Amino acid sequence: MLIGPRNRLNLGIIAWVAMFFSILIWKQSNLASGELGDSTNYTRIVSVLFAAGASIWVLLHNAARLRYAFSGPLLLLLFYSLVAMVSSAYVPAYAFYSMWKGFEVLVDVLVMAAILSYPAALGSARTAYRVLPFLDGILIVVFLIEAVTMPSLALSPTRGYISVYMSGAIPNMSQNAVAFLSAVTGFALICRLYRPARLIAKLFYLSMLCLALMALIFAQSRTSVIALALALLVFLIFDRRFLSLALLAGLCLIAAMYTQATDVSTKYLLRGQDPALVTTLSGRTEGWEAAWESFQESPIVGQGFAAYARAHILGTSGLSSLHGAVFDVLVGTGLLGLLPWIAAIAWTAVRLFRLSWSRHPWFRSAAGRSFQAEMLGVMVLILVRASTSSGLAMHEDNFMLFLTVLAYTTSMQREARRTSSDESPRLMAGAKA
Repeated sequence: MLIGPRNRLNLGIIAWVAMFFSILIWKQSNLASGELGDSTNYTRIVSVLFAAGASIWVLLHNAARLRYAFSGPLLLLLFYSLVAMVSSAYVPAYAFYSMWKGFEVLVDVLVMAAILSYPAALGSARTAYRVLPFLDGILIVVFLIEAVTMPSLALSPTRGYISVYMSGAIPNMSQNAVAFLSAVTGFALICRLYRPARLIAKLFYLSMLCLALMALIFAQSRTSVIALALALLVFLIFDRRFLSLALLAGLCLIAAMYTQATDVSTKYLLRGQDPALVTTLSGRTEGWEAAWESFQESPIVGQGFAAYARAHILGTSGLSSLHGAVFDVLVGTGLLGLLPWIAAIAWTAVRLFRLSWSRHPWFRSAAGRSFQAEMLGVMVLILVRASTSSGLAMHEDNFMLFLTVLAYTTSMQREARRTSSDESPRLMAGAKA
């Protein structure tokens, strides 16, 4: 779906790719004490502005389809992004940083609306999703090569069961982010392995899956490992892969009873930390307590999106977020931003789950059931990741991934309502596009 009707490029997808690349950090910035954000990160600035311009052009070009572009959940996120931008007035010392972070969320929403404004919205939504694991897979290969060729930059010592953890050097990426993109890629590849394909394709998927799991293991992120396990469980259940589920459960049981797998897994997940630190989620709960106190000072409109938490809770030279999406939204935008944000997530999740019980023949076919199960698994990945990361609250990979689930759910529900049972092949063609 990079090529739209009449052999024209799908500018919405190009803008989507630009937003993905804007997340990547290609050089470490040397900020003065007390500063937030790198105003010389021209790659990010240009990418976001290009995506903003492209999405507006597409929306204007497809003006007759605007009612299809902005579904209920997307309108809620549009309101959330505007609240985030306005909240910059409450943190004047860092107003530009706060407004820019809110603007990035706004552009994400507009780009997804542009993608949904095309006539073949379902195919475009599927492409927007597939782009992310594809690009994540490329990054995994790059990071593994870096781990071999420049270990001093890509590998860092740790007290965990594995003595080093892997992060990204060029582009710069934290171990938790590397682990999450590995989990996303690994899950997408597992789903593809369950579908019909040529042998050469399956061998390629299997090879990439091994690389993704290797990166996940060496990145040593508990949240991503748990998220992948839960997503796989959901996929196997909703795709009715009960034999695979039973075999997996049996292997895990045998490994737990007759091998050192339980001890090894426990040591791996502890990462050399003492139990007290683990119970505070590596110190996250302390920041969340401070965030709750700040929220109570301004519960309605918040204290300033993205900026207040960094400047007054974490410190400008400390962590970049509260590592908990709910708390970042609470502190930054108050209830005025939290309610539409939560409503958009809940609305999408309920819609997605209800599609599994649709009476349309497409959802009873092997292909339809598999796609639907994959999206349910991706939703699990997103929500588990959001429990210890702020990526679902701002312009990061987790928020972009959620927008693809939102787009799939919206377009699939619309197509299922519009097509009759006799038109099921048309729906199948749209989903596979």
